[in-house]
Amino acid sequence: MSQTENQPVYAEQLAALLEKAGRGEWAGLPKLKGWRFDVSEGRSVSLSIVDNKLGSVYGPATARDSLGGGLYLIWDDEKRSNGSIDRLTVPEFEMRLREWRESAYSDDRAPDIRQPDACYPEVELYDRQVEPLVQGETELLFKILQAGEKELRGAGGVEFLDAGASASSSRRFLRNSKGFDVSYPSTMFNYSFYADSLYGNGYSKRRLAPEDELDRILKDVREVTAELKKVGRFQADPAGSRVVLDTGLAGSFIGQYIGGNLSGSGVANHQSAYSLDDFKEHKQVIREDISLVVDGTRPFESSASRVTSEGVPGGRAPLVERGKLIAPALDLKYAGITGFPPTVGGGLYIEIDDEGHRQSLKELVGQVDNGLLIYSVLGMHTQDSSSGRFSLSAPRCLVIRDGQLEGQVKVTISGNFFENINDTRSRFGWDPHEDNPGMEMVCQVVVEA
Repeated sequence: MSQTENQPVYAEQLAALLEKAGRGEWAGLPKLKGWRFDVSEGRSVSLSIVDNKLGSVYGPATARDSLGGGLYLIWDDEKRSNGSIDRLTVPEFEMRLREWRESAYSDDRAPDIRQPDACYPEVELYDRQVEPLVQGETELLFKILQAGEKELRGAGGVEFLDAGASASSSRRFLRNSKGFDVSYPSTMFNYSFYADSLYGNGYSKRRLAPEDELDRILKDVREVTAELKKVGRFQADPAGSRVVLDTGLAGSFIGQYIGGNLSGSGVANHQSAYSLDDFKEHKQVIREDISLVVDGTRPFESSASRVTSEGVPGGRAPLVERGKLIAPALDLKYAGITGFPPTVGGGLYIEIDDEGHRQSLKELVGQVDNGLLIYSVLGMHTQDSSSGRFSLSAPRCLVIRDGQLEGQVKVTISGNFFENINDTRSRFGWDPHEDNPGMEMVCQVVVEA
């Protein structure tokens, strides 16, 4: 049965059991004062190439049914519990309820159950064309991996190829004790190729990829991998070298150093570079041409969202607008603590006011006379985001000489990203197939032996 036809049987059963707990129908347990849950039921199909073996014992074709989620309980004595949901939650409900009670905790700042909103945004999350793949028509997934093996191993000279393709369909059910009741279907479609442990690229959205997308991605993997196999030479400038962060890496830097300091818990607990007063005063913290926005309304994006698990409607909300702090990223608890509204669900996106003259990433690279194009770094999660400082090994770099790529070098880059994001020399370049831009900046570079 497809996800559009699924009836919310499990959700109804779970809600009925929680309502019984609200009436105190289990001996030795206090009543539930309130509850909410978020559970998804679905099916996924995946294929893989591992060590160059399509559908081998290393990466067999698999189909998997899943059901899982989480719940939040408020007991009559104001204690709270968080729990996970799986297929056994309903048949083992009394045992689970007692376990949740044993792990109950006190938190004076914990949120109440949210009243339902009048409406929730209609966001495109479901592509009917994905459904046949999930139900067993996997020919397209095989064709994608076979095309990758032919193009990369055959014509591209790739020796070791790891690749995967998958499709999934699910239905999400959200309920709470105050009448909140939302459910909707969604799909995902993915494929990726990683060549010779050097470079990878892929597609991941909630709808089937356009027909020409596979050719574009395979061409990118083939060409970049070939460049990374060449030996480059680079002379670092002691005063600072120009580096271009590829789109994914630039997003990681901004997510770590700017997004990481927008966390509501970090701000409220004084663990962020920004204070709550900074947000109240709309302090200017980065260049005025840069904004950061949470957006859950972009159709078919993996981060698209109609509603958060706490019942906050999806939408679009700036956290930093034209370089000024607007609001931290807040769940219900920290919204209550800080006094700001809770944040809508969605992904974090970079917006650049370029006065209508958007520069491509290719153009950005073409304007660098002596620098590096960096695809990945090691140890980003170990960096201190509140200080802005970084020192990272970058094993996948291509030398840029007079706008042309000239082979790989391994380097260590260091600097302070807060300074980089405010530096007038820092520029952005867009790949039309990516949601966020690449970034050129100046930092210290040490070439590794």
